[in-house]
Amino acid sequence: MDILNKAFGEVGAEYGYDSVTAEFCEYKDFKVKWRRSCGWAEFEVSDYLKDAPKEAIEGLARTIFSRIGGRCGKADKKMTEYITSSKFIEDKQPVYIARSRNISDSQEGEYFDLSHVYEALVLLGLVEKDDQIQLRWTKTPNVRRIGLASVLMKVAVVSSLFDSEEIPYYVREFVLYHQLLHIAKGFNPFEVKHDETFEEKERLYPQYEDAQKWLRTMRLYF
Repeated sequence: MDILNKAFGEVGAEYGYDSVTAEFCEYKDFKVKWRRSCGWAEFEVSDYLKDAPKEAIEGLARTIFSRIGGRCGKADKKMTEYITSSKFIEDKQPVYIARSRNISDSQEGEYFDLSHVYEALVLLGLVEKDDQIQLRWTKTPNVRRIGLASVLMKVAVVSSLFDSEEIPYYVREFVLYHQLLHIAKGFNPFEVKHDETFEEKERLYPQYEDAQKWLRTMRLYF
């Protein structure tokens, strides 16, 4: 029996499941899908964990079975330690970027380099420099989702809509700042994304009101 099925089977038995199967699947994001009924469960697990140690996979299984049982607390410590390690990010970050259809392969746009925007935010004291963070423009302008962040993979993406000299600089900075705040918050799959603390930090941006007003006027949202 492979390590994935063994881990999920053993943990599933602890939660009262007689039949448990699990297989690795190629997803862009780190995620798990499942189907279940009385006494059985089937799982599709992100192949980012294909080379993970058994204790990390068991930790994922415990996290998922706990969630299925209605106990949504913290993610398992062993699993979290593994998927937030520098080695995991170093190995899986390029895979995530390659699988993302609308993420460019560069931080340099036609007019602006996102690394310069990042440095400006660092100089303002709003974010700390993190060399593992990858910055990317979208390949095509995205108006439905103006930015996104993979907290786990430490990738911050800004819509190429903002790679324009016609866009106020503070809007571009604020959109990237928003994504970097998510990454700085750290991995917690059960935490509210835009909680009160997050919104308080957003307001630390010097031109927060101006940026929000501009985005609302243009009907652009996160």
